[in-house]
Amino acid sequence: MSSVTSLETHDSTGPHLGTVLVVGGCGFLGHHVVKFLLDEPSCTSVAVMSRRPTTKHFPGQVRLVLEQVKPHVIINTASPHAYIDHSLVPQTFRVNIEGNQNLLEVAAEVGTVKAYVYTSSGPIIAGTGGAYDHADENYPTLAVPVIRKGDPYHVAKAIGDKLVLEANGKNGIRTCTVRPTALYGEGDFQNVVPTMQALEDGNHKIWMGYNDIFMDVVYVGHVARLELLAAKALLAGITDPTAPKVDGEAFNITDDQPAYPLNFFRKYWAIAGDKTPLSSVWLIPPPVVMFLANSAEFITWAMSWGKKRPKLLIKERMEFILYTRTYSIKKARERLGFKPWEKQPKEDFSSEELRRIIDGFATVFEQHNHDEIQTILNLHDKIDSKTLKTIATKFFKESEKQSDIFK
Repeated sequence: MSSVTSLETHDSTGPHLGTVLVVGGCGFLGHHVVKFLLDEPSCTSVAVMSRRPTTKHFPGQVRLVLEQVKPHVIINTASPHAYIDHSLVPQTFRVNIEGNQNLLEVAAEVGTVKAYVYTSSGPIIAGTGGAYDHADENYPTLAVPVIRKGDPYHVAKAIGDKLVLEANGKNGIRTCTVRPTALYGEGDFQNVVPTMQALEDGNHKIWMGYNDIFMDVVYVGHVARLELLAAKALLAGITDPTAPKVDGEAFNITDDQPAYPLNFFRKYWAIAGDKTPLSSVWLIPPPVVMFLANSAEFITWAMSWGKKRPKLLIKERMEFILYTRTYSIKKARERLGFKPWEKQPKEDFSSEELRRIIDGFATVFEQHNHDEIQTILNLHDKIDSKTLKTIATKFFKESEKQSDIFK
């Protein structure tokens, strides 16, 4: 756990955030939330609790942190990645279900927490098959009214969403959930890595479907800002009976700019130097795509004894580029005053912004390769020079090949 303090003076005209605990504050979304909090005058201090959810577990950590920090607000951004292998499903359920339960139980015991914001997911309304256009927060989820079959990640998120909303008002804690669609932005590895890998492998010249549907994405800064607005609105409702109802509510968040999926990903590839014309892309018919995805799922499941999923041809992932699935953010606009691109680095996420993301990823990637090469070279006293030279040369060539996709 780490803690940082805002030095700005509190503006007494608005709700006082006080001490805020960001769970998952070192992650992709979480570190953006921290940045916004550091610029928020009413936030007197920020504490971060963060770990790798699939590998590190510290019994009693939640109680220890909350008793020490005594937060006024908790923003929970912790989450494993989506579309995980079957073997990792238990961890996903632990983080999104047991994690929320533990936080809420200990928060009630500590007694200082007044607002709790949970990062849910827009696609928790997406069952198997089917499209929806500008779906609002009233759509049934994978857990409401009953638990339905779906991607394990989104089922876990749906149950967590339900749990947090049902906890609203108990033990003096007001709760709400934020439901983002696919995130992108600074610090994104989950989207950038496979997108760049597709370019390197030549898969950018093949597209699953006809690219004739719309998808929603969301800049990570939008989600971070909405969670800050939600926390302030939860607190405002305690003393202001005329404040818009936020407690016990869910809020969709997107850029509110639906786009053709292939067009979105081609921005990354174009910035990385790809000049493939759209007319040269081979479009695979949707029925063929679903046949391939179902086959890949079954074969991978059988060959791994039920532990693995395909790397690319995941059924639910294919559905998101075959069916129109967009979300209404009217509620966030009206109740939280959210406006896309307000108080963000730029008014629109331009090609230059995408280039900055890719360049940032390339820097980290190449530094990692440099460190590993240096480690090999430091073995000179343990491995004969000829063998060492062969290893280092092969590794250097491979790293050059990998990093070329960013140039």
